Amino acid sequence: MSSPTDIFLPPTLPYPIKVTSLDVQLGATVQRGTRLLTYSFLYSSPATGSKPETRFGTWDCSIEGTVESWRVKFGDSISAQKAKQRPIICITEPCKHGVQIGGLCGLCGKDMTEFDYTGFSDASRASIQMTHSAFGPTVSLEEARRIEKETADHLLKSRKLSLIVDLDQTIVHATVDPTVGEWIAEGEAWEARQTKKGSTTPKDGPSDDDSDGTASDAEDECNPNWEALQDVRKFRLGPESFGILSVPRGGHKGKGKQKLIENEGCMYYIKPRPGTQEFFRNISTKYEMHVYTMGTRAYAEEVCAAIDPDGKIFGGRILSRDESGSLTQKSLQRLFPCDTSMVVIIDDRADVWEWSPNLIKVIPYDFFVGIGDINSAFLPKIEPLAPTPSSPPVSDFEAPSLPTSTPEEREKAEMESKAMLTQNSMALEAQVEERPLAKKQEALLESDGTGSTTPPGDPSPLHPKSDMKAAESPKTEKVPRKALLKNDDAELQRVGYLLGEVHRRFFTSYDNRSPEDRGKKRRPTLTRSKAHDVTRIIPQMRMDTLQGVHILFSSVIPLDTKPETTEIWKIAHMFGAQCYTELSSRITHVHGTVKVDAARKRGGIKIVWLSWFTDSIALWRRQDETPYLLDDPSAAAPSSSPILDPHQISSDPEPDADDWDVEPAPAGSASLELHDIDWNDINDEVEAAMNESDDEDDAMSERSSARSVSPNTTPRLKRKRLRSVTPSDGGTNGVGDRQGDALRSPLAKRKKLAASRSGASKLKEAVTADELVDTESLSDHSRKPSPLLSVPLKSFEEGAEDDDYADDGDDEDDDWLAHELEVDWG
Repeated sequence: MSSPTDIFLPPTLPYPIKVTSLDVQLGATVQRGTRLLTYSFLYSSPATGSKPETRFGTWDCSIEGTVESWRVKFGDSISAQKAKQRPIICITEPCKHGVQIGGLCGLCGKDMTEFDYTGFSDASRASIQMTHSAFGPTVSLEEARRIEKETADHLLKSRKLSLIVDLDQTIVHATVDPTVGEWIAEGEAWEARQTKKGSTTPKDGPSDDDSDGTASDAEDECNPNWEALQDVRKFRLGPESFGILSVPRGGHKGKGKQKLIENEGCMYYIKPRPGTQEFFRNISTKYEMHVYTMGTRAYAEEVCAAIDPDGKIFGGRILSRDESGSLTQKSLQRLFPCDTSMVVIIDDRADVWEWSPNLIKVIPYDFFVGIGDINSAFLPKIEPLAPTPSSPPVSDFEAPSLPTSTPEEREKAEMESKAMLTQNSMALEAQVEERPLAKKQEALLESDGTGSTTPPGDPSPLHPKSDMKAAESPKTEKVPRKALLKNDDAELQRVGYLLGEVHRRFFTSYDNRSPEDRGKKRRPTLTRSKAHDVTRIIPQMRMDTLQGVHILFSSVIPLDTKPETTEIWKIAHMFGAQCYTELSSRITHVHGTVKVDAARKRGGIKIVWLSWFTDSIALWRRQDETPYLLDDPSAAAPSSSPILDPHQISSDPEPDADDWDVEPAPAGSASLELHDIDWNDINDEVEAAMNESDDEDDAMSERSSARSVSPNTTPRLKRKRLRSVTPSDGGTNGVGDRQGDALRSPLAKRKKLAASRSGASKLKEAVTADELVDTESLSDHSRKPSPLLSVPLKSFEEGAEDDDYADDGDDEDDDWLAHELEVDWG
């Protein structure tokens, strides 16, 4: 006999109500529609000025059974809040229909699809799906608790926990690139040749080629990736598993190999993570494992058949996206709706679990370089989401109800699901067509110093047609090919250690529980926390990773973002670190750039790259800071780059690169011979540079003074036009077109000016104060003319007329400047 069922008043009654009569007696048998009680309530008419009037109503039974007890009596007033919290009557049912399958009760066979005026459907009483099949039975909350309790008792007796295992990039890595199949065939053919050579009797004399046409030992090179591919498994899935059928007609038409996929499906290549079998052997003694994958059911079954051919590890406990009900999220309640205190998850993505406290995140396995997760191309390529608060335990009085949605919402969700599957299918098609692994292998060969063994212009050695041309080309030195695929992953060793530690802590706490807890029956829905709880053990292990670390994030978090809301801040707190945005005496680590100098002056603070933080949380182990320390720029060697002129502006013409080339000193010269230097040339160069600088400064200051600017504003320098001639230019009509183009460089102009000038520089002459007074008393016409004006002013004017870049305004500026210089220098 089942336990009595508590019946609550529906929320649709006109509360508050008053019980006027109880219409059934204790022990009476009731059916659906039997009147249980009569109540009265006050009705207020919407008409203005009307008084409230008393009206009556009845409440009918929605289930079958025998009345066990009443929880109300005649005259009781019941409010809406009281009706929600307290049951009204208890009825013992012959069957609670706690297990349903295919619209029928799995216990009594009654039709569960009946619906009447009471508004209650028996199908809603068993809405929890706990099996790994999409078409399996559904159960009620009471039945789910009973099943979970039996499972927990069985696991505790076996000293085991439950482990949910993801497949792609956690245990295996998969691809559909046909290049892998070609490499495997190449490796198998090489091994067959080696076996054949080893079984034949060696001949008397050595020969370059065997009699059967096979290559010699020197030329018979194995594919460098064959060693890592020897344990790769392959299987073919039909087009329905590939997702081609979800692509609408006319929306994406395949061509070539995509037509083959539409007709014959696709070949999958599965690489188990190194150490998988040993990992399974060790963990299977401590955990009962379940598969939960974003792949299809057919894909998951084929992968499990490859890594667990005997079915001893998973035993058919497989949950795929076909049964989970979501393409973007995974739900722990899908398999364990009531109690998750004995469940551990290993997955390479934490965002799909919303950083569940049961999760141990695994570093993604990327054996097929750059392929990623072929079954979740529709998922965002982002860092994991921050943790969200765990959902509260299910109440004893209400079962978890399925989310209600309108037909429009269901149709929209179905269209979005089809779009995601189409996106994933197109990503797989792109792999088959583009062959990314072959491209990466070819790029690896080219990145070697010598590249491929074929001359430039010949086809790549990876191409089948290149064999014929290679035979015709002259022999070159053979360069060993490098392997693209590496078999050096050791992540499962770390994961195995963490799982073992969780198991040890759980059962240590379980064995040390108090005597009171030992005598009580285990109820999964108890809200009181207990020490033997995975949801407490795993977060504590995370906290131990960076315990005692005080991190200052500098230039890591955007200025317009509240730090406490960012992912990096929340994840740091998850792993035990304390985060700050200002420098203080508590800071132990600094990430970033802005406040590094201040932290270095304070001393005692480790200034590390952000990778120290990310590696520590990825490995769940605090890393040694030494390899991650940020170099001190003050201790670095001086830069070998040339020192730039601080006064140079971006609009200045760049010097010719050839003019800056410096001849290296002879190997045998130890010192500079001063008597070999032509000081006249050096003086001319210096004087020419000074005169050119004065010319530019005066012209620039005149143009700047002509503008109307505020006193606090620095006027922007105007880009000067290129002049076609210099005052020292000779030749007819100033300068020719070709010569003018050659003199566009300012440094070239200075060199030409210095070469054409004769006479000694005045820089070496000494002048006394008396001589200076005598010089000032001289008339202007007695002053010696400046070498800069040795060419008549007409040369400036003629050159300006021939200048293609000059305009009228610039001509007037040049004439005025030349006149001012002539008057000033005599």
